[in-house]
Amino acid sequence: MQDHNSSRASDLSRPDKQSATVGGPTIQAIPLRGGDGEAHQLLSASERRELALIANIRHIDAGTRLFDAGTRVQVIFNIVSGVVKISDILADGSQATVAFHFAHDLCGMFESDYYIHTGTAVTALTVYCLPIDALERLLRREPSLQLHFLCKLSHELRLAQRQAIALGRYNAMQKLALFLDFLARHPEMHADPTGLVNIPMTRADIADYVGLALESVSRTLHRLHREGIIELVTSQRFRIRDRERLECLLTGESAECTSRQKA
Repeated sequence: MQDHNSSRASDLSRPDKQSATVGGPTIQAIPLRGGDGEAHQLLSASERRELALIANIRHIDAGTRLFDAGTRVQVIFNIVSGVVKISDILADGSQATVAFHFAHDLCGMFESDYYIHTGTAVTALTVYCLPIDALERLLRREPSLQLHFLCKLSHELRLAQRQAIALGRYNAMQKLALFLDFLARHPEMHADPTGLVNIPMTRADIADYVGLALESVSRTLHRLHREGIIELVTSQRFRIRDRERLECLLTGESAECTSRQKA
């Protein structure tokens, strides 16, 4: 199975003849200047068309590796739909999940011509594959497109910094609250209009990402459920029941929130 996935990853730069374009790549991020603090679509219609001209669109099965750390970069990926897990192998052989990417995200970071992480499809994916040489030529002649890519990378850096703070300073309740809030803020994770949110990744992936033991993840999720902050509808779906208390957990004001609730 692993060999099959590796071969699929190496073939992703080839066009999928059964695919049809869906309007061109999209990038969402909080703007560097102005804005309302929310992520928005950055690319103009003409920029999307230019990127579509150099891109191939592919449909990829869940479990497929898109790219492997240490292999030469061919393409970077713009996700149309689905979830990608970004991981690294540590010196002791263990795996570290460093990020999850969703629709409108870019993935496939590299340096000195080689991917620095491994990307795996958590769910079935539709992606635009952007050949790196063609993308570099396009960015060199389109300054506004360069700015949008810089904006997206800055957005991802802020998320990574927030995650680093959470790993170092948050307790288990806060780490899981941050992760669930992270999922809930992606509209494509919502299963219906009532706020029901899908959890596409495994408990093991969540534990690895937030820096907790597997047992601690399950225990903490059930505690959040018992305390009425979330509703665990199934093992893979939840709903935020008390947004105010969730926010209090993230700001370290849980005791004050509890006092206000009792009052």
